[in-house]
Amino acid sequence: MKRLLPGVIAVLALVAAEPNDASKKDLSLMQGDWAAESMVRDGYKFPEEDAQAYFRTVKGDSCSVSRFNKVSGKGTLKLDATKNPKAIDFVLDGGKAPPIAGIYSIEGDTLTLCFASPGKPRPTKMASEPDSGMTLSVWKREKK
Repeated sequence: MKRLLPGVIAVLALVAAEPNDASKKDLSLMQGDWAAESMVRDGYKFPEEDAQAYFRTVKGDSCSVSRFNKVSGKGTLKLDATKNPKAIDFVLDGGKAPPIAGIYSIEGDTLTLCFASPGKPRPTKMASEPDSGMTLSVWKREKK
């Protein structure tokens, strides 16, 4: 039994590390600059020229969102890639407001986000229905 204990501890450590590793991997995939391709809030689809005025920069766990070149929000991201759908929280700088709960998917150079209104429960699907308080956005990685 004593000889099995170190092996059991090693396996438990690996299992405990996996969720964190998946989240770290996804965060590394999000690094860089992103341009909005489309946006829907409360079921209202933004005209392309309005949606495409938004940009997102992720550096480490810091994120800023800008409309054209004016920053409209800054904060930190916290991911949980073990959830289904994958969970993301955006904590505004200062941390006085509750985190904005969302879900995400990242495939290649496309990042899809669905966030609830501040203080509202996390979305359960990638959708923004009328009066849902959800914002669904699709982002494309900017090529440099």
